[in-house]
Amino acid sequence: MGQADYQYEPSGAGLDDRIEAVWHLRHGGDDAPQFIAPDGSCEIILHRATPPLELREGNWIRQDEAFLYGPLDRVLKLQQTGPMDVMGIRLRPWALGALGARPTHWRNRPVPLAGIIGSGPAGELLAHARKAGDPRAFRASADALLDRLLPRNDTLAAGRALVEALESGVEITTAGLARRFAVTERTISRRFERACGLTARDMVRIVRFHHARDAIKRGVDLVEVADMAGYADQAHMTREFRHFAGITPVPARQPAAYDALYTQRSTDEM
Repeated sequence: MGQADYQYEPSGAGLDDRIEAVWHLRHGGDDAPQFIAPDGSCEIILHRATPPLELREGNWIRQDEAFLYGPLDRVLKLQQTGPMDVMGIRLRPWALGALGARPTHWRNRPVPLAGIIGSGPAGELLAHARKAGDPRAFRASADALLDRLLPRNDTLAAGRALVEALESGVEITTAGLARRFAVTERTISRRFERACGLTARDMVRIVRFHHARDAIKRGVDLVEVADMAGYADQAHMTREFRHFAGITPVPARQPAAYDALYTQRSTDEM
């Protein structure tokens, strides 16, 4: 496995409520498939080199140059056929609702950016990404455009309150969130779907998985991790790891090419 060169630039104050960061990833590539786990956030992906292959319904299909990867509730498998060079925009989990009224329709699939924001703005974003030397330069040129493309609305505010309560550990179940916000569990799920494109149950499972994954990377005993993260037992945790990461908890201790995509966020939230 080659070493990934990863740069991460947090969003500026004006966009911080909708965009977490801009990142740039370069990786020499090899023939081994790479596994990317969902983390509740969606990414706008802008390839500066030949896009990798993605496994979809048993077939390896080349990704588009510019697309939104919709909300994932399962592992994503990629295979590089050459060097990777990509600029990404990591949306806040609740910001997807700013791009469309039915974000659940984008679940588990890449959606061409031109079909969401129009061919002109999509081409402009890709041009900014390919011209910029690093994420900071990309932000300087693209922030005004991104601000227009991601308008604030009530859906974002409601989704943000739910996600922040969940990620902070204040509440880790849909029933607990319903009690906290004095609404029904059905309302909680609808708010998650409108803002994030995922159900409340999906978000709870993803947040629990990442708490467990971070602890495993730190070397915590697996039995302790399962209990701490709220799994019924270690077998339950293993099933969830296969679903979200494509591997069991033991090999998750080893470094992987795309670990950097999660490390920065985990560090920021500690």
